[in-house]
Amino acid sequence: MNLLVWIEESALAEYVRVSALGYPAMITLHSLGLAIIVGLSVVLSLRVLGLYKAIPFSSLQRLLPLAWVGFIVNFLSGSGLFAAQATTYVTDFEFLLKMFFVLLGVIFVGLMQGAVSAVVKSGAAARGNARIFAIGTIVAWFGATVTGRLIAYL
Repeated sequence: MNLLVWIEESALAEYVRVSALGYPAMITLHSLGLAIIVGLSVVLSLRVLGLYKAIPFSSLQRLLPLAWVGFIVNFLSGSGLFAAQATTYVTDFEFLLKMFFVLLGVIFVGLMQGAVSAVVKSGAAARGNARIFAIGTIVAWFGATVTGRLIAYL
């Protein structure tokens, strides 16, 4: 618990809690990062599941580095938001559930990235594991988004 108190007393946590720009900047960056990682990974997932067949996998694959940039922005801004209330968040069920979904989302996107890379190399249609990873990605990001919003209200 001392570590969490130290985090809450950090300059970053104080900036997020007290500054007129701290919290708005962090929540704005968090929303932007979320839109990028979730938006791109869900579009790719839907393509793997058979929608948007006119878009080649190779075109979507080129956007995955941008999705990871979105995740990094989300991680860094989320760390700032966490720092402001670390001792509260570690016991908050919605927050812990959100972190579970985020972890699943990152794992599934990483797995799907590998599966899509194999599809691009082989020229075959996405099937099997890629489809499971796509469904897992959509479910995980939906869960992370909903639980993230619930944190603000529950």
